Amino acid sequence: MHKRNNNYVWVILTVILLIVLVCGGWFLHSKQQAAAAQKQLQAVLNKAKRTHHGDVVLTHVHGATILYLLPKSVHTPSATVRRSAKAELPETGRARAVIATVTREPGTLGLTAERANYTSYHATARHLFEHDDTDDNGVMLNAKTGQPATLADIVPNDYCRRAIDYAAKEELAGRHDLSADAIQTLLAKPLLASMAARNFRLTRDSLTITTLGGHTLATIPLSHIDMYLRGGKSKQMPGKVVALTFDDGPNVKTTPSILKTLAAAHAKATFFMVGTGLTTYPDVARQVESAGHEIGIHTFDHKYLPGLTPAAARDEIYGKMTNTYYKVFGKLPVMLRPPYGAISKPVATEEDLPAIQWSVDSQDWKSKNAKAVLARISTTTYDGSIILMHDTQPASVQALPQVIKMLKARGYRFVTVSQLLGQRLLPGHQYFGRGDERLVNNAK
Repeated sequence: MHKRNNNYVWVILTVILLIVLVCGGWFLHSKQQAAAAQKQLQAVLNKAKRTHHGDVVLTHVHGATILYLLPKSVHTPSATVRRSAKAELPETGRARAVIATVTREPGTLGLTAERANYTSYHATARHLFEHDDTDDNGVMLNAKTGQPATLADIVPNDYCRRAIDYAAKEELAGRHDLSADAIQTLLAKPLLASMAARNFRLTRDSLTITTLGGHTLATIPLSHIDMYLRGGKSKQMPGKVVALTFDDGPNVKTTPSILKTLAAAHAKATFFMVGTGLTTYPDVARQVESAGHEIGIHTFDHKYLPGLTPAAARDEIYGKMTNTYYKVFGKLPVMLRPPYGAISKPVATEEDLPAIQWSVDSQDWKSKNAKAVLARISTTTYDGSIILMHDTQPASVQALPQVIKMLKARGYRFVTVSQLLGQRLLPGHQYFGRGDERLVNNAK
């Protein structure tokens, strides 16, 4: 009996020994595999350092390794790349690492575009896993400081920021068929919130505005906004030029006659339309557009804007007026003629359209006489004038052929308002003629 018990003991001891040997062998094998995976990872890091032509920066974060491969002349990774590299670190693994390969491309206006490719690694008990992620958006840097660029690096003032912001909204509105509510939502909030904004990318061809997460919102060709960037200038028209402008239309009885006269003279003009006319005669408005003339807005109900609350004035310009304009033309308006030429700073702060005034008043509404209209324009017009008439006034319809003939005889050409002003029209500003640009600075 005692001998049998001893046999049981030996069997149990033998089983325990076998279990210990198997577990020990498995542990040693796993340790060898982990060491091999870690060794393989170290070999990858060493090869990356050995083959890179530029500065290499190695850091350790929470037991993981980050290797920055920098372009020539760059000695430290930017804060943006450091944050992104940390975010790319695998959450698990016996060994973890990220290789951040950084590139920088010279841009325009003293900016540099920085991008990075992140290759992350993590070693398990048996394998080394690899994952690539490219930062397609990148970040714009100030080439001198190496710090993330802000809008103030490329735009001279806040008026220009607002002009660029509105141009981006134009691009978005023109690309989509937006509802009235969507138009108001688009106009309510800036895409570039301030001069400190960083949510943009600038190339030699375009400016792209992004979300804070880096997704593209709008891309504007640089040729459309270069006059608002640092060093940008207006594009002056050569020769003697004037801009004919017509308010209060469209009108089914008188506007077509104006269009016929302009077409016969090969002259372009700018029409400032009221919302009530657009609503009643949308087809006439589209005839004006198809003839190649420029169209601005004259508010919806032709109200005296400084007498309204800022919210009510905004509704006259941006609310029902812009919704009506967009419904007819499929785009946002780009300029405003305030009724009676009256606009105040609080009103101008509520919207981003330049206010177009005039330097020559035909007073057709007052005289209602074609000869009087011709006489006033004849005696007050000069090079760069903006001439005010109304396409709802029969006197202007009758006088227009003689007005054009008289001004042509004096060597004038007829251009649109935006052409006359060199395409550089700023919100918060009012324009009385070429070379006569003023801030809207009264406090009414």
